Amino acid sequence: MSRELLTVKLIRLVDFLNRAASLAFPRVSGLSDFEWRVVAWPCELPGLSLNDLAALLHRGAAQVSRTVKKLVAAGLLDRVPRRGGPGVLISPTALGRTVYGPLATLARERNAEMIAGLTSREVRLVERCVVTMLANVREQLEREQSLQVRRTRARRHAPVAARRRR
Repeated sequence: MSRELLTVKLIRLVDFLNRAASLAFPRVSGLSDFEWRVVAWPCELPGLSLNDLAALLHRGAAQVSRTVKKLVAAGLLDRVPRRGGPGVLISPTALGRTVYGPLATLARERNAEMIAGLTSREVRLVERCVVTMLANVREQLEREQSLQVRRTRARRHAPVAARRRR
């Protein structure tokens, strides 16, 4: 049965983590679920480009740009023109770092709750397994993206009559 697959169990674990986070972090920060995530990344990695931030958030650049603009107006983030080229770099303001502090504390507390009952050895083993599984699924993603590109190209180059039959 598919419910026994490790992938299904991991998806369920991540789903519960995300659902709880979407309640806890807004409660602590006063920001929406997406806004706190947009604030958190530049606090962790100051000087991100808008495209880098969008990639980290797995969202479109337009949505991220609108949210960054709102957070800049709220005084939580700064947009600094990139030296020598187009675009901006996103960094937290002092207020943004202040708002982020309790979020980072909450993240550490939630991590401790999640791994409660595991020995330090078991945690290290899980961490090693996750690193290996991440590498494996990145390969899967690259393969699927490559297949998608090939399929899209093949459809574009297919005769018009063949496209009508689909």
